[in-house]
Amino acid sequence: MIFKFAVLKKGIGIAMFIDVEELRSPQILDSDLSVLERIYLRVNHPIPFLSEEDIDKYVVQAIRDVSNEIYEKIGGSQVCFYIQSLDTNAAHFQEEGIYCAMRGWLAQYYGLNVPPVKIELDEEKRKFVFNFLQ
Repeated sequence: MIFKFAVLKKGIGIAMFIDVEELRSPQILDSDLSVLERIYLRVNHPIPFLSEEDIDKYVVQAIRDVSNEIYEKIGGSQVCFYIQSLDTNAAHFQEEGIYCAMRGWLAQYYGLNVPPVKIELDEEKRKFVFNFLQ
């Protein structure tokens, strides 16, 4: 399933499309990342704009932040989130948006009611400030 994350304020914007597949009770590969007990992450490497550091800092954190809700949805199953692609444009990219894209995908896929991430614009730096980092 593809999820689009976008934010636009005062002519400055971020936009990205993340394509993730939920694999229920999968065979876990050596290359899969263990996020939490019974929750894994697989990435179709290489993906432009998605570094190992970004995976750890943003994707894993997004999964952990809604892990209780994920456990409720998957029951006793094991799950692996397979990131197949992350499409964006360098002009409309900011790393923190990866967190919002993954969290948004999880919310949409599982029908979760999660509060929105507060995003402010630092006009001087022409960058967005995300409240999940504070």
